[in-house]
Amino acid sequence: MRPYTLISWSVVSFFVIVIFTSLPIATGRQWASVLPSQYKINQRQAYGSTQLPNGAGTCGAVIYQLSWAQTQDIRRNGVAALPAGLQGPDGFMYGDWANTPVPKDIFERYVLNTAHPPVGLNCSHGSWEKEWRANTQKAGNYYSTNGKALILLQASELQRNPMYLAAVGYFYNP
Repeated sequence: MRPYTLISWSVVSFFVIVIFTSLPIATGRQWASVLPSQYKINQRQAYGSTQLPNGAGTCGAVIYQLSWAQTQDIRRNGVAALPAGLQGPDGFMYGDWANTPVPKDIFERYVLNTAHPPVGLNCSHGSWEKEWRANTQKAGNYYSTNGKALILLQASELQRNPMYLAAVGYFYNP
């Protein structure tokens, strides 16, 4: 092999290694950072967002599946299994947990706004959007807000289906 070929391959290999090691890696809870740390996440199920015009920010939704242990705790203790006074990674404090259905003003602020601009869940454009919109109106679920986001705990199916894992929707606005 010629020396310049060996040097070329070495340089290219070095750059490939440097580039791949510097890429962000989505392992562990890195993707769950928008929720308060008290949530024990099994996996992220879905997400979607929209960049609003004129630099107004981004709105959207993320759906997480909770761990088996936390689901069992919620199944036994209801919303009391989740601590009050949650603080998100952004420093905003969440209010007390409330029962669904979500009141109209909160629904229009985080779930569906038929006027412009779009908000939270209707910015996600996911095939799951309709199901989660219904969860906000179905009795047996719980929600809390922090002024910028709404957390919706889907708990209404837990008693009927013992293998079901609880899910949490996070709907955010700019």
